[in-house]
Amino acid sequence: MAYNFYGWQTADIKDDTGLTPRDYYDLLADIWCADTCAPRMRAEWTPENRTLGQCSITAFLLQDIYGGEVHGVTLGDGNYHCFNIVDSCVFDLTSEQFGDQKLDYQNCQKQERSIHFAKEEKRQRYERLKESLLARRPVICPVTADHITRYGEIYAAAFSGEPWNDPWKREDAAIHVQEIMESKQSYGLEYVKDGEVAGFILGSSMLFHYGRTFEINDLAVDPAFQGHGIASILLEKCKAVMKERGIVGLNLITSGEGFLPEFYERHGFKREHRVILMGMEL
Repeated sequence: MAYNFYGWQTADIKDDTGLTPRDYYDLLADIWCADTCAPRMRAEWTPENRTLGQCSITAFLLQDIYGGEVHGVTLGDGNYHCFNIVDSCVFDLTSEQFGDQKLDYQNCQKQERSIHFAKEEKRQRYERLKESLLARRPVICPVTADHITRYGEIYAAAFSGEPWNDPWKREDAAIHVQEIMESKQSYGLEYVKDGEVAGFILGSSMLFHYGRTFEINDLAVDPAFQGHGIASILLEKCKAVMKERGIVGLNLITSGEGFLPEFYERHGFKREHRVILMGMEL
């Protein structure tokens, strides 16, 4: 999709699922509607001008996701047009409604949600937009026994082809995953996109004389979802959780072929015993 909103070229910040503001524009493009448009502009709203009247509820929703502040450009009618500032990243997902008109985003007044949402109709529009967005955005959540069959499908599909040629059957892979999940101190995360589990990471912690470490047993992404950084997102999220839990290091065993050792090195792991055992300190 081509982007025209203000700041799209530098809107590279990411949430915990790896989405940038450009990704959220894509999601919201199918959600913005007349019902989420400000009442005073609703009669003029069209699918071609979908960002019309959506600025404040969109900006505060993106603030929920990225943090930062919401600021407002003063308009000629005394109202504010809201946009986001996150550290040095400035973006306005709803700027297209102004066409060729250039807004001045310098020295704009900070906006408070308590003031905006004092209007009940605006708060309700925000809640509707939020509910619709949360139903569509990817989520990272703990693994669950309800999805063991799906994990088996992903594992078998991810490791049956080149360069691994490991002929896993889905049933055997599901048993393998289940055994790990039922072990003591097991922990895992799944990445859900478009309502489907796209990938997962799974392992268990062990206590050694120098502290508790976490052994990553599985990290797999369905081939249909590969190429979008999901494995990296899961690994980084797992590292953060383990650090919060007092884990002192991560270990895993991987093949010496293909790109896997290099992938893990990019995420801080060091090769031990040639390329088979890899570890890192947290």
